[in-house]
Amino acid sequence: MKVVSQNVWRQVMVPPGSYYLGDPCYSVPRGDWGELLSSCDCFQASPVGKVRGFEVLAFGTAHGDGVYEDQRGNVYGVDSGLIGLVPVELCDGESLYDEPEKVVTFASETLCETDGDGRLSFGSYFIDTKRGD
Repeated sequence: MKVVSQNVWRQVMVPPGSYYLGDPCYSVPRGDWGELLSSCDCFQASPVGKVRGFEVLAFGTAHGDGVYEDQRGNVYGVDSGLIGLVPVELCDGESLYDEPEKVVTFASETLCETDGDGRLSFGSYFIDTKRGD
């Protein structure tokens, strides 16, 4: 992943591949969660964290924990105040089995961004967390 902009407006180019889109705390194996958060100061120092050779992208939501919806009607429960992309190879199998609709595949390098005020985009998925619960 390549961080394009690191100010309030954060932009990241994500390589092609399949990712779990949602709160990373639901898909990153529990034993790796602490190391991932430490690698990027809980996604405050960088929107990209690293664990076991994998990169994880996460942006903060406007209201922290809650339930948010994208423009397609997909619902994202959040318990870590984050929504992002986790490579499926890193995900615990349970999250992929329980929520297969949360797996997105990008055929080419894809721009992901946040306006710093709760509006998030992951390629063609737009989640406005300012309008969530």
